[in-house]
This record gives sequence, structure tokens and C-alpha cells, in this order.
Amino acid sequence: MQLIIALSICILVSYLFVILSRKLNLSSIIGMFFAGLFLGITALRNILLEPNSVFISHLGEMGLVFLMFIAGLEISWREFCIEEKEAGYISVFATITPFLFAFIIFISMGFSFASAIIIGICMSTTAEATKAKELLDLKKIKSRVGSLMMGSGIIDDLIGMTFFIISIYWFSGKLILQESFVFFCAIMFFFIGILVHKYIGRKTHVVHILEKVAMFAIIPFFFITIGLNFSLTSIVFNPALFGLILIIAISGKIMGVLFAKPFVNLSLKQIYLVGWAMNSRGAIELAFAFIAFKFGFIDVNIYSALVLTALVTTLIFPFIIKKMINGDPNIMD
Repeated sequence: MQLIIALSICILVSYLFVILSRKLNLSSIIGMFFAGLFLGITALRNILLEPNSVFISHLGEMGLVFLMFIAGLEISWREFCIEEKEAGYISVFATITPFLFAFIIFISMGFSFASAIIIGICMSTTAEATKAKELLDLKKIKSRVGSLMMGSGIIDDLIGMTFFIISIYWFSGKLILQESFVFFCAIMFFFIGILVHKYIGRKTHVVHILEKVAMFAIIPFFFITIGLNFSLTSIVFNPALFGLILIIAISGKIMGVLFAKPFVNLSLKQIYLVGWAMNSRGAIELAFAFIAFKFGFIDVNIYSALVLTALVTTLIFPFIIKKMINGDPNIMD
């Protein structure tokens, strides 16, 4: 009975935060993100999460698998094909630049090779869901720059996913059975989501119901598990690490996209906006950080800094794009 009450309260809290995020015109993912942090850093952690931590962690792993499925559903090959060539240039530079920045800096600071690689990969990711929601709300998803944002993000995610799979396999050596099973299930469901979107369609009744059930009853526990492992203390007593990761994340993405300017037919202002779009990280970075933390490749300080970085970079983009469109209504054309 205690477990049922705890799980019910967790779902209720997540639902309330999702409603609040929608009221603020933010994505549901952001709402669940805040719900997980709220449950993880308040007194509710000791009351609800700690006594049921093992079961909630298992639910969190299921949530990760379904979250990766939803992430795969976000990938539309139609948007990818519209601006395929220029999207390729942007995604390559936007992936390599922050990766190299992070890797070189953290290696020089004495971090392990595995930690530096994982941090670099997390810095190189982007979030399709956040961009898609904002572009749909602004009716700009079919614009030239909007299509370029989505296409670049698709390639970025696929490159990041490939690097991450190779890195986890390379560094893990003798795989830990439970973590490796969850990891490969998550990766498999990501690509299943892509195939479902392409061949079945996201708006079919069965897929729509599955997505709704997953978003309401399963995926919230991934974010609750994120909150359970998140350490506010590490952020408070080690703010420099978070600040460094955040600076690398933002500057690396924007500079990477700017490096692609000679290869794409966009104005400097447009390419700068695309840089901010690629800067939004969201669920993919969280998934990578969570898996790496479970495998022991990063410690709680790096993990917490990556989690907070994902939140901050995801929240920034909606404000940037609205401000730039208000300043120049034709910037997306």
C-alpha cells in the first residue's frame, strides 16, 4: 500500500508540473524535468523516494527506454530531406566543436579519458522535441531555417548516438548485465521510434495512445530517478564545474554552427539563431548522462552538472527564438 501511494503521488506531482509547464508554454518534458528535481531535492525524497528507491529505479529504467522511443518518434525524415546537404554541414561542425572543446579541457584538468569522452558527447547532443514544439507554436517549422534546424538536429542525434554506443561498449569492457541490458534496450527503442515514425506514422491511433500512456505513467519515473541521483549539494559547493560545463555547452554549439557558415546559404543572423537551436539539449543529454552515471564513467558532480546544463540550455532557446523573430520577422525565411 505504501508503495502504491508513493507511486501515485509521484505521478500526480509530475502531472501537475506538466500542466504548469504547458501554462507557461513550455514542453511536457520540461515539466517532468522540474518534477523530478522537485521530488529529488525536497523532503519528499526521504518520504517517497528513498524507501522505494530500488523499485523507482527500475521504473526509471523503463522510463528511459520509452523516452528514447519518443525521441526516435521526434525524428522526421521529411524535415531531414528538405535541407539535407546544408543540415549535414551544420550538424558535423555543431557536433565536433563542443565535443573537442569539452574533451580537451577536461583531459587537461586531469579527468579520466572516459569521463572526458562522455562529457564531450553530452555537449555535442541536441533536442528535437524542444525545437519542434517552439517551431510549431510559431508556425515556422516548414520555413527554410526551421527545416534546417530540424534536419541538423536529426543528424546531430544520430552522430551522438553512434559515438555514445561505441564509447560505452569500448570503455565498459566486461559489461554489467543489468546496465548493459537497459542501455541496449534504450538504443533499440530509439531506432524503433524512428522506424515507427517513418513507416507507421506518429498520429496513428495505437501509436498516439502508446505515447500518451508512456508520457503519463512511465517516462515521469525516468525524471524522478534523475532527481533521485541529482545532488544539489555538489552544485552549491562546486559551482565552477557547472559553470564550466554550461559555458562549453553554449559556446561550443554556437561556435560550431558559425564554423559552418561558409558552407550554408544563410545570413550571419540566421546561422546564429540555428546555433541557439542546436544548443538546446533536453532528453538526449539526460539519457546519456544517466547511462554513463549508471556505468560509473562519471561521478555525481559531473552528472549533476550535466543534468542542470540540459535544463538551462533547453529553457534558453524558446526565449531566444521569440526575441529574434520579434526583432526580424523574416529571419526564418
